[in-house]
Amino acid sequence: MAHKVRASEPKKIFTGSREQLLHYGIALLSVALALGVTLLLKAYLTPTPTALFYAAVMVSAWYGGLVPGLLATVLSTLAINYFFFKPLYSHNITNLSLVPLVVFILAAGLISLLNESRRTAQRKAEASLKSLRESEARFGRLIVADGVTRPTPEQLPLYRATRDGETIRDEECIIERPDGTRITAIANVVPIQDFQGQIIGAINCWRDITNRKRIEEALRQRETELRLITDTLPVLITFVDSEQRYRFNNRAYQEWFGHSAAEVYGKYLWEVLGEAAYQVVRPYVEQVLAGEQVTFEGEVPYQDGGTRYINAIYVPQFNKEGTIEGYAALITDISERQAALRERNQAEAALRESEARFRQMADTAPVLIWMSGTDKLCNYFNKPWLDFTGRTLEQEMGNGWTEGVHPDDFQRCLDTYINAFDARQNFKMEYRLRRNDCEHRWLLDTGVPRFAPTGKFLGYIGSCVDIHDRNLAEETLRDSEERYRILTEVSPQAIWMGDSHNGITYCNQYWFDYSGLTMEQTAGYGWIDIIYQHDRDRVFKTSMQAVTKATNYEAEIRFRRVSDGSYRWHIVRGLPFRDAAGQIIKWVGIASDIHDRKVAEAALQQLNEMLEQRIQERTAQLEAANKELESFSYSVSHDLRSPLRHIAGFIELLQKRHSSTSTLDETSQRYLKIIAETSKQAGILIDELLTFSRMGRTEMRYININMEQLVEDIKRDLQIQIPGRTINWHIESLPEVQGDPSMMRLVLRNLIDNAVKYTQTRNPAEITVGSTDNENEVVFFVEDNGVGFNMQYVHKLFGVFQRLHSEPKFEGTGVGLANVQRIIHRHNGRVWAEAIVDSGATFYFSVPKLSKKEGE
Repeated sequence: MAHKVRASEPKKIFTGSREQLLHYGIALLSVALALGVTLLLKAYLTPTPTALFYAAVMVSAWYGGLVPGLLATVLSTLAINYFFFKPLYSHNITNLSLVPLVVFILAAGLISLLNESRRTAQRKAEASLKSLRESEARFGRLIVADGVTRPTPEQLPLYRATRDGETIRDEECIIERPDGTRITAIANVVPIQDFQGQIIGAINCWRDITNRKRIEEALRQRETELRLITDTLPVLITFVDSEQRYRFNNRAYQEWFGHSAAEVYGKYLWEVLGEAAYQVVRPYVEQVLAGEQVTFEGEVPYQDGGTRYINAIYVPQFNKEGTIEGYAALITDISERQAALRERNQAEAALRESEARFRQMADTAPVLIWMSGTDKLCNYFNKPWLDFTGRTLEQEMGNGWTEGVHPDDFQRCLDTYINAFDARQNFKMEYRLRRNDCEHRWLLDTGVPRFAPTGKFLGYIGSCVDIHDRNLAEETLRDSEERYRILTEVSPQAIWMGDSHNGITYCNQYWFDYSGLTMEQTAGYGWIDIIYQHDRDRVFKTSMQAVTKATNYEAEIRFRRVSDGSYRWHIVRGLPFRDAAGQIIKWVGIASDIHDRKVAEAALQQLNEMLEQRIQERTAQLEAANKELESFSYSVSHDLRSPLRHIAGFIELLQKRHSSTSTLDETSQRYLKIIAETSKQAGILIDELLTFSRMGRTEMRYININMEQLVEDIKRDLQIQIPGRTINWHIESLPEVQGDPSMMRLVLRNLIDNAVKYTQTRNPAEITVGSTDNENEVVFFVEDNGVGFNMQYVHKLFGVFQRLHSEPKFEGTGVGLANVQRIIHRHNGRVWAEAIVDSGATFYFSVPKLSKKEGE
């Protein structure tokens, strides 16, 4: 489809030379205008600086044809290279600008060629149309059928009309002229009838359309050529009329959207693009239909073709009268370029972030890191390196770092580095580098070549680890191993090493002297041959279990001694050694001769069996004695209590009998009173002795005891027995303990009762019950402000019948504290006392702490 675009119709006819000058002037003016606008909008047109120059070439070629178009192409190429490609302001075409310039020249040349073809076809069409009009003006005549003697194939319309009376309208046919030439004509034939209705002839009108057919064929051929050219362009070319209807799309349309351009011919822009895409391009469409050329880039969400990032040039098209009849659009899909640009930007950002992470990681790494370029000179050192050397980055750069290398290591270090660098190989080397305190320390330097993704060599990167202490440790280890080897060789025990797969790999000299075997005979599992036959299965099973479970190995084995052939007991112990990954790499062990100990153990076992038998016999005798003691205690309790009860009863009868008559004098009454109190005290003594004897035999019942509640109960019972006394009680918070509750009550009752008894001369009395604790036990104490006692006799305090005060003043049997001691000892505790005469006393007893499980 061709369009005539002219801004205005000239009113004067210019000569050929002046018209050419005008066309060249338009070309110069278009290029200058495109250059000025592009420079003005350079910041916005940086991705496509050639956009407006395409328009300049198109305008020049449209008005002037091929030569002005080529002139505009050359001028635009020079301007683009000079102003928009680096180096600026140079006429030299660099490799960087060659590709886009070649693309521009080809596209601009194609535009000029297309416009020249359009102008040629237009001129031919105008000439043919003029000739056709002149021919139609001269042509007009009637052909009467009578003049035709016989119809020819070319005269068939006339024949049908005269034969059948058929009216023929606008039928195309071929007519042969008298000179033998053939023309294409449009025939209109009307049959002529006489008065009887018989067909007597026909009126035939022939219009010669040969030139028009020739023009149409030329136009079809030219359109085919134009479409072929436009279909080869890598851009979408579209023509939209002033009503925003599609009138032309090249083949790129089908490649973009997957359906032919014919399907959208005549459809409105918004119907094809979709509402979202139309809203994007609508401002530019309105601008180009107003007569302005538009260039823009943006993302367009096509409804049939997905989202594309495009570069579009909209050029308005004018008719002869200067009216907008539509616009041509050249649209380039630059999505890939934008994606590549985004990827490049993302890659650059990722590279910057990676470099920042690398520097941060390098500066915080516990190693010394360096980098060198392709010139073998170092260009980077991390912060730990600079901290280690105490020098600045500028001082270390290049070969400056070598100033700190120990002179004895310098040449070896340099040769290793250069040889690896030339071969592009990894390297490791150890050398001494001066630290900031001027001490030379051994470093392990590991270097690795660096390559770009393209395979280009970039230099080396390396890391250094301070191994000075490790070297010292290794030297110490070597000395230690040598000492160990000497010790193992002179050791009076067999020392061995082995692994989990190959058995024994080393034995010391003691083994060879004892067994008579060589290392070759012992290696692997050869040592099993000198094991006592009945021990072999057990030993093998134990060793396999230790290997399988990776646990320590211990077994008692009888080995045959080479000197006398006897089998002697040895205890063999093995310890697994593991690598950094936790895998067992070897076993180390020792075999000690325990034969004499085993013989002694056998003798001891025999002795133990004899002792066990004697213990059983003694136990039986002790049980019999305990039964007899129990019977004796019962007899004592019964036989002694009976006369005491009789004495107490008769005394009470005498006191009642003579109390009213007063026949007894005061001395006799005092004797009776003493006899009564003595018998009562004897009864109490018998009870406490029985209690004391039972304490060693009674089975203990362990439960958790609330000591604070127990003290409160005892305090309440005692207050009932001592009415009228003033006692200030100080009972602290007491912890729970584990023990027999009845026995523990007896302990506290005796101690508190003693405090009450020995403070009867104090008013008020002060009694404190509290506790302290240490790691293993809880210590309870009962403190009073009573008469106290002399610490010189404290060792007698807890003995039976031992009393430190006179009986008339402070009653007692001398058995209570002995009971306290026996009970506490049965609880695995301790009991002791502290006192000052006339300043009070403190009695202590301890009980083991509750275990965690018991306390829960």
